[in-house]
Amino acid sequence: MEKRAKILLVLLAVFVVAAAGYYLYRRFKARNAPKTKIVMKMGAPIGTVNKGRKPAANEPAAPVNAQQKPAQKPAGTAVIKTVEGGKEVQYSSAEDFVKNTNLSQTDAEAYVQLKLGDARKALDAAKSKNDAAAADLAQKEIDLYGKAAQLLKTRVLSGPGAAYVYFPLNKRDPFMSPFEVPKVYPPVPPNAGPLEKVPVEKLKVEAILWSGKGFRALMFTPDGRAYTVRTGQHVGDKGGWIARITKSRVYVTEKIKDILGDVETNNVVLPLHKEAE
Repeated sequence: MEKRAKILLVLLAVFVVAAAGYYLYRRFKARNAPKTKIVMKMGAPIGTVNKGRKPAANEPAAPVNAQQKPAQKPAGTAVIKTVEGGKEVQYSSAEDFVKNTNLSQTDAEAYVQLKLGDARKALDAAKSKNDAAAADLAQKEIDLYGKAAQLLKTRVLSGPGAAYVYFPLNKRDPFMSPFEVPKVYPPVPPNAGPLEKVPVEKLKVEAILWSGKGFRALMFTPDGRAYTVRTGQHVGDKGGWIARITKSRVYVTEKIKDILGDVETNNVVLPLHKEAE
């Protein structure tokens, strides 16, 4: 028994010596080993390509989204902005502008016509650049200012100190006889020309010219702009057209319906302005 115990003690001593030697060897090797620097590189996000770097031979190619398209800029909202009393005022609709603006009738009409012209130029520029968002916004502004121009013809704007302003939108004309059937005038299209946005009675004929194709007339709008017209051309804000041109007069025909559907023909004669003088 004693001999067996001695053998076990010898084996245990050898194991302890071997373990201690191995531990000291690992400490010595770790102390003398060169220090290493760890560098971490972030790869490019999925779906992107690093410019100026060629991919490695074993590097997988970044996935390409074939359906990816450039984001379209959303179209804005058309509003009417004016300066009244030194402050900027914004109206979200034509009805709101016509009902609440403090601009005079003349100033309001001039402002609307100016903005309408700017919107048309913006639409042409957007179409030439294929800018769908800008074209959509310009068309909205044309519709908005065109509607405001139409409403301005049917009301008298309020001014400072006005007690009451009659706004006839969707109302019956209080000065019309109860036995008279109201007339239904066609709306002015947004793309109408300058001669189709004013009443025929406000157009002036300044000259009538003769050419091989017949007479042509030189007409002026209330803002002083001149336009050459011929037979069959649409004029006036009620859908009229030039029926005939003579050496001294321009004859305009308008077809006006009432709410019962009956059509009434209205003939307007515009004399040569020099002849009237």
